[in-house]
Amino acid sequence: MLRYAVVGAGGYGGRHIENIRRHGERLGCMLSAVAIRPQDRRPGQVEHFQAEGVEVFADAVEMFDRLTGRIDAVFIPTGIHTHCPLTCAALQRGHNVYLEKPPAATVQQLDRMRAAVVHSGRICALGFQAISSSSIAFLKQRVVSGELGHVRRLRCWAFAPREDKYYARNEWAGRLKLGEAWVLDGPSNNALSHEIANMLYLASPRPRAFAAPTAVRAELYHARDIESEDTAAIEIRTAEGATACFIVSHCAAGPQAGPRIEMECSRAHVRWDFSGRTAIAYDDGRGESLDGDDPPPPVAALANFTQAVRDGDAGLLNCTLGMGRNFTLALNGAFESSGRVHPIPGRYVTRAGDGPEATTVVKGINDLIARCAAEGLLYSDAGCEWAARTEPFDLTGYAEFPQRFEA
Repeated sequence: MLRYAVVGAGGYGGRHIENIRRHGERLGCMLSAVAIRPQDRRPGQVEHFQAEGVEVFADAVEMFDRLTGRIDAVFIPTGIHTHCPLTCAALQRGHNVYLEKPPAATVQQLDRMRAAVVHSGRICALGFQAISSSSIAFLKQRVVSGELGHVRRLRCWAFAPREDKYYARNEWAGRLKLGEAWVLDGPSNNALSHEIANMLYLASPRPRAFAAPTAVRAELYHARDIESEDTAAIEIRTAEGATACFIVSHCAAGPQAGPRIEMECSRAHVRWDFSGRTAIAYDDGRGESLDGDDPPPPVAALANFTQAVRDGDAGLLNCTLGMGRNFTLALNGAFESSGRVHPIPGRYVTRAGDGPEATTVVKGINDLIARCAAEGLLYSDAGCEWAARTEPFDLTGYAEFPQRFEA
């Protein structure tokens, strides 16, 4: 039975703990330890874990030190700005790591983590969990085999409203930096980052690889009183020839819709949504479809990581830290292209609801997202009054953020 430790017990930490508890016996893993900062502890929480035989620590690095040689892997589902130091600390102490998405705020941080993986000889999985899903695997196989033909364009859209309590849940939500550490929180580098990763993964005809971004044109905005983006339009050009368009907002009206991805290929058209429902319409009249993902992507990702750790083989991982570099490269390019996070003037913004569940809504944003996604436009291309036109940012030789972006 493999022994796992998790940093944090709230948010995604709690989800990892629940998945290990629920599926551990079948998969061959168990929860052995958690690190919970004193200020994050709930009444009775420590005693509950201890009653289960789970060791509880007040500090993540102390846990890494104390458990060297006693556990098989650590899960790091913490704030974006902590990913690099915690991952490096765990690897340096000989632990395998499951790092929650996004991998890092900057490409230089990711490169430091990649070097730590190589030096340690350990395994580091990256939690873009949809890469392990049955639906994305289904599509990737058809991209690699050439059955879809050449991938030309991918488009993702989402109405993804977030309530006030979402931004009040921790100290880094909606932040560009926390102290001197870059965060770059927002739909592009957090809640909806899976979809940028999915598009880059499907844009590459190579197994276990993301397409390589060569240039990014992006418009990043905030309607809320936050530092970072809550509304984004991003166009990513890749060395493989495909272009990926990402049109989303946390300030959309109504319930969440999407994310959904469409792929235009030389032999087929693909539609995919977040539930895993997939439809392929081939140019020759054939069709293929999936009704959804089974098992759910987080469980599939846990099973894949457990197999890789058990066999000591990083080559079994569906998504490695190294694969994620092209995601972070694209993300940094988006911020560089945008130049800054542009405020949306108050006359275009309204509020809905009350209390912690209240939301901020950009007037007309749902229709704008739908149009831009359908036509492959950024907001300024569509003539939006509050949009700021930007230029593509060339990623040739790019190795350090920021160069043009101003916080």
